[in-house]
Amino acid sequence: MNTSGGEKKIRLLICFVQAHIGGAMTSLVNFVNALDTGRYDVDLMFYESDPNRRYGIKEEINIIPQGMVHEKYSPGNVLSKALSPSYALARLQYVYYRYVRHNKPRAVQIMSRQGCRYSRPLDGEYDVAVAYELNWCMNYIMTRVKARKKVLWHHIEYEKRGLDYRVDRKCFDKSDAMVFVSEKVMADHLRAHPEHRGKCFFIPNLLTSAYVRDRGDEYEAELPFDVGEDCLKLVTVARVSFEHKGHDRAVTAFARLKGEGLTDRVRWLIIGGGRDMDKLKEMIAAAGLEKNIFPIGVRDNPIPYMKKCDAFFLPSRYEGKPMAVTEGYMMGLPPIVTEYASAREQIRDGVDGLVFDNSDEALYQGLKKLLRDPGVLDILKRNVQNTDYGNEREISAFDKMIDEIL
Repeated sequence: MNTSGGEKKIRLLICFVQAHIGGAMTSLVNFVNALDTGRYDVDLMFYESDPNRRYGIKEEINIIPQGMVHEKYSPGNVLSKALSPSYALARLQYVYYRYVRHNKPRAVQIMSRQGCRYSRPLDGEYDVAVAYELNWCMNYIMTRVKARKKVLWHHIEYEKRGLDYRVDRKCFDKSDAMVFVSEKVMADHLRAHPEHRGKCFFIPNLLTSAYVRDRGDEYEAELPFDVGEDCLKLVTVARVSFEHKGHDRAVTAFARLKGEGLTDRVRWLIIGGGRDMDKLKEMIAAAGLEKNIFPIGVRDNPIPYMKKCDAFFLPSRYEGKPMAVTEGYMMGLPPIVTEYASAREQIRDGVDGLVFDNSDEALYQGLKKLLRDPGVLDILKRNVQNTDYGNEREISAFDKMIDEIL
């Protein structure tokens, strides 16, 4: 396909695991919408998605049929996997890491290599194939896609996520470029793997203020507590995963603060679901914090809730570069976070947000100081409201990378 000037477009394939609610999906939508479709002919492939939805993706992006082609429990699918020694071995490893070692990320990492063998094959050749997430996306483009150049996108702190570098080393080594959304995470990777120097690129997650604010106006959210209360309203939008997002240590901190009489005027709204939701509710009840902490589950669009709160709260044990922090900024909310890899790239501590040291005690002490003097948020809010956090112009970094590797 040619442009109007006769120059041939770059054929670009982008792979993503599953259309879902979350920061990576928000990043994907903003990234593909920022692409110059006069320069790129873009195919977007999900492993699994609803064929009747576009998820806010512009019409110029071609969403091709999903990668998953089998029915999970169909006789043919079950039989073919049962007769595969490599699949059987991977399944045993999955069970060991998932249920014995309680390391779900490592278990998924192992099985994702097998999943590619049962995914839709693609005809033709691309100029560039991009795995916008790791695991299935990475293994798929590296083993099943014909492309002149192959790019791997890192949204996470790899080792802290519980992943084993040895499993993915061949893919990393054979890739033509590796993108990191955090300069700190990229620097850490290069210190550990200097052999990748020269093919690592920093490209931040893209997000437009207009996109976020439009989503904030989609409906009127109803908070599960009286919005007229004179209180500090915190909101967290994240999977309920204790080992990652740290909800448990935040509840523990609030329990200590309750014993000191400091929680009467604070409300914490938690949006998201996950495997630790039942444990979270049990912790809240055991601490007698039902009037302070409100886990309301998943919302397709949580931003209308965010606009009714005072600050975005993220007590994570580790992160890459969370999109929800930037979404909060765009809705006028200063972030209150524990220090993850890119925290000080995203947040000017004491200027437009608060960054606590990443420990249980520092989280408790930081919250204690805030609850004793919530007026500090007024200054942070003014600075947030006077800053434009949109960065769609940084799509140029992707264009420069493509020019370099082609």
